[in-house]
Amino acid sequence: MNADQTSGVLLSTLRFPIRWGDMDAMAHVNNTIYLRYFEESRVSWSQRNGMRLQPAGTGMILANVSVAFKKPVSYPANVVVELHAGRVGRSSFTLLNTLTVEGETEPSATGECVIVWYDFENNKSAPVPESLRAILEGRDSQQR
Repeated sequence: MNADQTSGVLLSTLRFPIRWGDMDAMAHVNNTIYLRYFEESRVSWSQRNGMRLQPAGTGMILANVSVAFKKPVSYPANVVVELHAGRVGRSSFTLLNTLTVEGETEPSATGECVIVWYDFENNKSAPVPESLRAILEGRDSQQR
């Protein structure tokens, strides 16, 4: 995770209530749940921007994900998950997440997802579409 994680274009902000079942035997949100929060942020953003979430034509696949846990999160609380654009390459891009407990200023976790734009018919990577590149680089004023 790079130090200037939030310097990229802010793509989405979502608020989630922590559910009792999100906690584990250590009395904090289970590590795997952070990945679910980040996934929901990514899926919600991509649906709002008309991206296909089915294995047909071209679309996103997750190539790599990492999470840095800063401090534990416990029930009851709400978390705010921000999704930012990171590096954009020829056929891949990075999405950065911050997860902060509502009312706090410091993130409880940060995440980084490397996404590959994928051609499902030919089973290989494909160039990131210009329209998506414009969103990720902050050049699309129509972003939702």
